[in-house]
Amino acid sequence: MRIYENFTSENYIDDDIPAVCIGGFDGVHLGHQELLKFTKDSSNLFQIVTFDILPKKYFNNEHKLLTTNNEKIELFKKFEPSNLVFINFEHVMKFSHKTFCEMLKNNMKAKNIYVGNDFKFGANRQGDVDYLIKYFGEDSVHTIDDYEHKNEKISSTLIRSFLSEGLVELANEALGYEYSLTGTVIKGDQRGSQIGFPTANLNIDKNIQIPKNGVYKVDVFLKEYLYKGIMNIGYKPTVSEGNKQSLEVHIFDFNEKIYDADLTVHFKKFIRDEIKFSSIDELIQQISKDIEDINKN
Repeated sequence: MRIYENFTSENYIDDDIPAVCIGGFDGVHLGHQELLKFTKDSSNLFQIVTFDILPKKYFNNEHKLLTTNNEKIELFKKFEPSNLVFINFEHVMKFSHKTFCEMLKNNMKAKNIYVGNDFKFGANRQGDVDYLIKYFGEDSVHTIDDYEHKNEKISSTLIRSFLSEGLVELANEALGYEYSLTGTVIKGDQRGSQIGFPTANLNIDKNIQIPKNGVYKVDVFLKEYLYKGIMNIGYKPTVSEGNKQSLEVHIFDFNEKIYDADLTVHFKKFIRDEIKFSSIDELIQQISKDIEDINKN
């Protein structure tokens, strides 16, 4: 898979690969995966075309993402595209829908287009599937029906709503894989160690969607090893009066110092809401129970 970054109308792709699958692909969820499978089954050689910055994120910096571009790259790999093209969105955002199609045709040699049926493009989102058909021809534009799971249309918006409600199991079903956060371990206030449950404090990309505050059953990937663990997202009301959200994971059967290491946490199950306990002893008892419950399941 050859990766083209920061692609503009001044760049050209040399390969003659006319099948192009286009989308934002935030999360590369089951709906996206169906479109990618459809493209691959129809044209074994194809290109994936997306944007370096999602349009929603560009126009609203508070918009949270499900995946970084690096995570997208890893998810795309299993579909074995010939090329992966990240279009520079700032460069094309004012392109007319016609100019955008011209870039696909002239710069990427696109002839067969694969998109979701609600795909919009060009300045003010004036381009749609009907315009693609008008430009490339009816036989050259291919779409699939909305992908539904449990009678709901799978979308990045739906998955973000699941995560914001702590419904990580539903989010995982809609994604087709376990939602994860990757971050660097930073030094915390050592409160976990003081009560017998040392934690790794994570600093993650501020643009990524964080699940609802609470306690979660997680798997932890560190230096290619897999560990089981428990994660708390929130403000630690029992031991802290601060208002800064923290992401802390206690890794079972692990006692190494891993400051500055990168680790990835995969969310398995929501355990409970974050609670302010009346005493440290009560907090310790509850954490012990949480860990016992996780080890049972």
